[in-house]
Formats: sequence, C-alpha cells, structure tokens
Amino acid sequence: MDNSENSLKKKFGKLDGPLKKYAPYIFLFILTLIVTLITYYRVLIQIEIGPVWDTYDFLSDALVFAGQGMGYADLTRPPLLPFITSIFFRLGYASPTTIFVVDGVMFIFGVIGFYLLLKLRFNEIESFLGSLLYATFPIVISFVGVGLSDIPSVSLSIWAFYFTVLAVKKNSKFFYLSFPFVMFAFLTRYPAALMIFPMFLYILINRDITKKIKDITVGIVASLLFIIPVLIFSYQKFGNPLYTFIAFFGLTSTSTPISPENFSYNTNLLYFLENLPSYIGAQGVAVILIILLGIIIYAGFNLRKSRDKKKLSFIFNFESSNIKIKLAIFLVFLLTFVGTFGQIFYMLSEVIFFVMCYVFYDLSKNLNIKDMDIHLLFFAWFMAFFIFHSVFVIKDNRYFVTMAPAVAYFLILGLSGVTGKLKFKVKNRNLMFPIFALILTIMILASTISYLPSVKQANTNLKVLDDNVASASEWFVNYDPDYKNKTIYSDVSPYSGWYLKTNVKLMLIFKDNQSYSGGVKDYNFSPEDSKAFNQHLKNNNVDYYFCINKGLNLTSYKTVKQFGYVVIYEKKP
Repeated sequence: MDNSENSLKKKFGKLDGPLKKYAPYIFLFILTLIVTLITYYRVLIQIEIGPVWDTYDFLSDALVFAGQGMGYADLTRPPLLPFITSIFFRLGYASPTTIFVVDGVMFIFGVIGFYLLLKLRFNEIESFLGSLLYATFPIVISFVGVGLSDIPSVSLSIWAFYFTVLAVKKNSKFFYLSFPFVMFAFLTRYPAALMIFPMFLYILINRDITKKIKDITVGIVASLLFIIPVLIFSYQKFGNPLYTFIAFFGLTSTSTPISPENFSYNTNLLYFLENLPSYIGAQGVAVILIILLGIIIYAGFNLRKSRDKKKLSFIFNFESSNIKIKLAIFLVFLLTFVGTFGQIFYMLSEVIFFVMCYVFYDLSKNLNIKDMDIHLLFFAWFMAFFIFHSVFVIKDNRYFVTMAPAVAYFLILGLSGVTGKLKFKVKNRNLMFPIFALILTIMILASTISYLPSVKQANTNLKVLDDNVASASEWFVNYDPDYKNKTIYSDVSPYSGWYLKTNVKLMLIFKDNQSYSGGVKDYNFSPEDSKAFNQHLKNNNVDYYFCINKGLNLTSYKTVKQFGYVVIYEKKP
C-alpha cells in the first residue's frame, strides 16, 4: 500500500467501491477542466493584447525553423518553443495566436504533471488543491499564454521531476524519460539547467545509485541526442556549436558588467521574498495564515504535554560523536552559504547549498522525519532558482514562475499537516481538510475570475504599443515600397521586424555617454544624448528609424509620420 493510500485512509477512514478506484481520475478530470477553461480565457485576453517583445523574437525564430524566414530573427534564444510553434506554421497557422495556444497547452500539460507529482506524496484532494493553487497564482496566470518560455519550461521541469521520483521509487527505467525532459526544459529556457542540482540531490540521497547507474547513463545519453540538432544548427548559423550557450553564460557571469541604469537592474537579494504575497495572491496568503493559526492553536493545546517535551529532547539529543561531526559540517556549510550569498558567483552558491542539503539529509535521519527526501527535493528546487535569480542583478517578476511549484508544494504540505492535527470528525472521518479544501477552491475560483480582467487592464500600454507599430508598419510599406532594400533601425525591432517582414536592427539607447541595448530607468534625454542618437544613426547609414523615445532632436533626420508612441524618422537628403 503506497503513502497516498495510507494518507487517504488516515484522513477519511476506509474507502471502498468506485470512489476509491476512480477518485484520482475524477479529481484530475475536474482539475484539467478548470485549468483548461482558465487557460482558454487567458489566451483570448492575450490575443487581444498582442505579443510582447520576447514573443515576437520567438515568432520570428519559428518562421526560420519553418523555412519561412523574413530576415529578422534572434536565434540566440532557446529553440524548443519556437521549434514546436514552427510545426504549426508549416501547416499554415503562421500567426501570433499559434504560440499563445502552444504556450497554453504546455501549461495545462504541466499542471497535469504537477498533480501526478503531488499524488506521489499526497492524496487526491490535497494533490488537486496544490495543483490548483499553482495554476492560479497571479504570477503564473499573468504569463500563461503569452508565448514566453517561462511557463513551458516549468511544465517540462515538472515532468522531469515526476519521472525522476518514479525512477528512484518505482522503476529506474523512468530515467529514460526524466533526463530527456530535463534537456527539453533546458532547450526551452536555459536557466532550467539548474534543475540538475535538486534532481541529482534526490538521486544521491536515496543511496542505491550504483544499482541505477546503467539506466541513469542511458537516460543521460538519450537526452544528449536531442541537443545534437541544436549544436549543428548553431554551428551552421554562427560557426560555433556552443555559441548560444556561451552567450547566455557570458550574460550571467560575474565578468559581464551590467549598468545600474538598466531597466531591470536590482541588487536586492530578497526581492522575490518581499514580493511573495503579490505572486501567490489572496489564496496563497490565506493558506499561510491558516497554517500559522493552526500551528498556534495546536501548540497551545499541546504545550504542556510531557510527550512533546520528550520529542524535543529526542530531536536535540546528539550524543553520538558521528552526529556531532555531521552537525559541525552542516553548520560550516550553512554559515558559508549565508555569509557568501550574493558575494560570490551564483554557481558556487548553488554547489555550497547542494552539499549542505546532502549533509542535512544525512543528519536528519536521526529525526525520522517522513518523506524528508521529497521535502528536500522541492526545497532544493525552490532554492536552485531562488539563488540564481536573487544573485543575478537583472530581475523580473516572471522569474518567480520557476519557484511557484515548490511554493505550492509547501503550502499544501503545511495545510495538510495542520488540518491533520486539528480534528473535526464525522463518523470517524476527519473532515477538516475537505472543508478547508472546499472553501479555498471557491476562493481560488472567485479570485481567478476577478483577476483575469485585470490582466488586460495591466497590459493596456503594451496593446497600444503593438497597435501603433502595426499601424506605422502598414503605412510605411506603402510610403516606401522599396523599404526592404533600405537600412531600418527600431527601438522595438522585434515588433517592427515582424510587421515589416524584413530585417530591422535594434537601436541602442544613449544616455550620459553610455549605450544600452535594453531599456533604461530614466528616459529623459539631454541634448548630448540626442547628438549620440543622431551620430549612431549617421555612422550606420540608417535610412529609417522607428522611434518610441520622446524628446529626441535628430538633426540629420526628419519626422515623416507619427502613430501614437511611434515616430518614423527618415534620413534627410
């Protein structure tokens, strides 16, 4: 009998008949139905908003993979999402809606995988609620169906961890799937490579790795087969099979200077923790409050019970010299990790944390904590990405999506633990968790229904910008029919490149004698800045410049048309 069956019987008593047999499928069906409806409406909203910067890059890459390249592309981006999209482009569905739908379907696929992953530890109701929490976190919904790589990569990561747990606990041949899914996640979003830390930690702490080494090797080799076409393609395009990977590593290395003027520059190591309430929404905060309240109530009832004192005495009774040595080693790594966090290269912090977790697991055997291995897997999952995105000075709220599944796991773990201690029995069945599950499900659905319209409102400026670029491009095609033979620069080159169906180069931003290839925090330009813009355009013999930066005085160029945010400049004769 597995842990989920034991947990189910413990909470609800003995279940017989169809309910026991079909309960997992019923909850999975309900979950899939709810998430599909949410995804459907979210994709409709995104169709109305239109693509964003990165999405246009993925769309342009998809055209290249479909053999329909138009001149503009950013092939340094991870290839899997545009490759999948390109399959449908070849079938005649070459529009932004395609990538929105692909993103949405991959999200649903990931939620199903998360339910199955949770089911390895929890019962059906707990797994359902945990998956629904993850699927409806505001930070997750904000980026579902946008056509970015974050949601698809996390979905593939979920399945990689699911197959890893199955490989360790059930059949090691599941490694044939787990490692390829790691590769798929990596080829969807390069930082996903960090999942190898929690993955290998989970494999190592379960000890009998020597018995699985053959299947692990086969899984790794199988995963490498999928990267070979990418290496060949990179070699053909850039003359170096590792070019795109080197470019990413170079961007995230400590040797690459990033100016504080960069729009996303932020050195706050606690950025993601401070914004946690907004990421998980009212439902997530409610779960945390329930857990805290439950802990207080339970602690109050049991504070004076001698058996609890005995438990505490047992926990801190480290008389064995071997245990003392392990504890000392753990404390050394813990202090080293905390003391150097944010001060050293993030990869060193990852390694220190990995070793610390391994020592902690070995030490925790003295405590006999049930399911410590899977708890540690999820904690290491969270920390692997928290470390990277906290140390890396470029921060974006969407990066929290990589940590969202682990947060949902611990929320449902805490809620399950608290409600298991607080009894409300009817016919010998503890109904505390089902009651909370019902209340939270209603709350989640109500919160999601009210939140979805706000996504559209929050992205009004993006929709206006997209409409402006589309209108400007439509006018420009008629203004200069020979534009494809001209040199065109744009502040939003992915937008312009898509609509003009030609190679449009990104215009640098010049401010205070510095140049930037991305956004800046202050768009108030001085006369000297305008001169730098003007000189850069002249030096590159630019014929047309699609500009969204206000207040520029380009003496060598004249304004030929303006559409909202977008001003089209043409070189003077």
